[in-house]
Amino acid sequence: MKLAILIFLFVSSNLYSSNVSGAITNSSNGKSIPNANIYIEELEIGSVSNSYGIFKIDVPKGQYSIQITNIGFETFSSLINVENENIFLDISMEPVILELDEVSVEALFSTRLGYESAKIILKSELQEFDKESAADMLRMLPGVDAQYAYPDGRNVNLSIRGSSDYKPGGYNNRVLILLDGFPMLIPNSGSPDWSSVPMESIERIEIDNSPASAQYGHNSMGGVINLITDYNDEKSLTTLSMGGGSFSTGTTSFSKKFKSKNWNFGFNGMTKISDGHRNNSEHQLGKIRSFLKFNRAGRTYRLSHIASLSDIGHPGFYRSPSFRKSKRLSNYIQGYGFYPISKGISISHSIYLNTFQTEYYDSEDAPEEKLEGNRLYDDISVGLRSEMLMTKLQRWIIMLGLDSDWSKSSVTVFNPIYNDPTQVSMGSFIQSKYSIGNGWSLGMGFRYDHRITNPGNNYKIRTYSNYSPKLNIMYKIRDRRAFTISYNEGFRAPSLSELYLQHISSYGLIQQGNPDILPERVKSIEMSYEHPHSDSWIWSISTFYNQYKNMIDFVYTLPVRSVNRKGVFGLGLEYQFKFKPNQLLGIQGQYNYLNMKDEEGIPVLYRSKHRGQLSMSLNTKIINCFLLARYWSEQYYEDFLSHEYDLIGDKIIFPIKKLPMQVIPEIVLSRKFNTLDLSVRISNLFNKKYELIQDYPMPGRVLNGKITKSL
Repeated sequence: MKLAILIFLFVSSNLYSSNVSGAITNSSNGKSIPNANIYIEELEIGSVSNSYGIFKIDVPKGQYSIQITNIGFETFSSLINVENENIFLDISMEPVILELDEVSVEALFSTRLGYESAKIILKSELQEFDKESAADMLRMLPGVDAQYAYPDGRNVNLSIRGSSDYKPGGYNNRVLILLDGFPMLIPNSGSPDWSSVPMESIERIEIDNSPASAQYGHNSMGGVINLITDYNDEKSLTTLSMGGGSFSTGTTSFSKKFKSKNWNFGFNGMTKISDGHRNNSEHQLGKIRSFLKFNRAGRTYRLSHIASLSDIGHPGFYRSPSFRKSKRLSNYIQGYGFYPISKGISISHSIYLNTFQTEYYDSEDAPEEKLEGNRLYDDISVGLRSEMLMTKLQRWIIMLGLDSDWSKSSVTVFNPIYNDPTQVSMGSFIQSKYSIGNGWSLGMGFRYDHRITNPGNNYKIRTYSNYSPKLNIMYKIRDRRAFTISYNEGFRAPSLSELYLQHISSYGLIQQGNPDILPERVKSIEMSYEHPHSDSWIWSISTFYNQYKNMIDFVYTLPVRSVNRKGVFGLGLEYQFKFKPNQLLGIQGQYNYLNMKDEEGIPVLYRSKHRGQLSMSLNTKIINCFLLARYWSEQYYEDFLSHEYDLIGDKIIFPIKKLPMQVIPEIVLSRKFNTLDLSVRISNLFNKKYELIQDYPMPGRVLNGKITKSL
């Protein structure tokens, strides 16, 4: 035993005979820089400077590349030659002005300081999934669930950590969907137009699983998903893609990008047509997107536009089919400007205009007793946002912001006593991050929101106000977060539909809003740990507790009426890992546990306790293969189509039933020939019959193929 110890000490003393240490300072004022990340590429080891800017790493003899990074400073790189003596480096880093949409730290949420639970899905991973629908893509992401009648349908309900549940009509969406940082939500329902999301242009997806109201306001109490397009791509590239598959599905897309000195310009278009996997699920989609970007001397200006036209069927429930269809024209106009105003202080302004014109109508084969006539939805929203980022202080990064928006809905299924309800929202916020030293940092945020809802016709104007704080402490090593504990509060004001809806559904229930419902609130505590073994092996685990108050629900009374739940609690755990030992093989997995309970014992529906996903990619010279299997445990639902129910007072008690546990595998095969990409995706590999929602049968085995040519 003594001999083994002596051998170990001898080997260790010869292997790590020297160390590299140093002091890191700010070149502009000579002050030390804490929390700088030091990384030696060849050894895949690193360290973090302490509160005095000092670091030390033990290394063997040899020549290495050392890289030092810190937010707000230019990256320092140098070659070092380690011999028998220790090396001390006196490093002076140049401060730079951060540009919010250009900085590549970890994600947009990193640059906006709300990154304690942000996850990033890069384009390479999106391409492996090979999804064409945003709803189908997002349900692959960690902690996210999406429920829909079919992937290209319009009534999609998105949920992060159980924050939302499905109700007829797709209401109760508590997740804020952003496109390049701009909101996409339709005013009357609080849900985006899913058919208008330009999946073919998405460069990466960023997810904040925690309530983000301290920065983004009332729509983000369930989290934020930011879809980032390829407007930063400086390659002049042309691509043409064609595909097709089951249910007479055909897709075509075209993309062109230009780069000329300080100008970037791009546009793309997409069309899709399909008969759908069941009656009245046929759909036709078309959209075109264009953007113009100018970048010079630290200033960036960007203008983009998306126009989307869709004509889709709404199949309804299996036992109560629908013969309704709808056409929608959506427009998103977005303007953005960023510029420095002094050294270490920059400012950005954003403006957007979203319009949605929707017409619901009866299909040609609708029986006479099912005819409902035309119904119109006309929604418009305009918003402004300004942010000031200060990086000139030694250890502080501070962001100040203001935003406001105005929206109006003219909807024929609103209660006719009102007249085109409008909403005005205003908010102000402050976000900060303080570097404590030795890899530790403290994040804080605070926001005030005020919303005014006016139903028109001199009816009561309602106001909703809220203060949303957040606090987190984080430890980072090698520029990656290792440990985080955070506290967040969230807030959501009622949507216009939850306030003023009055609609008779195709299955006979009268759904109506309730102008007296209260805004929702949530308090959330989260602890997470990320273990960065190396670039090829990493795993993370998170646990959270969410306490919801006044959660808005559509309860089956006579008639169906929107009400507040007293309290709902959610306890969960998430585990993820990525293992890529070489270019040939990659394995990823995730497991999600969620246990939600109602304070009054009311069932919390459509939330599986256990969900998991496992994928493996195999990249060979002959073909690339991607295998994926998704699992979710049983989930409860209220059978509101049943004729066997109890009536207690004015409340209908429907039977509670279960959707069974499911495992659904799929496979994607792809091959690249110079500038030609071929792919084939087979979903639901074993042709299993299953439902995501009561009486919403999902497709069986589906085959899709695609050819993409790059010029």
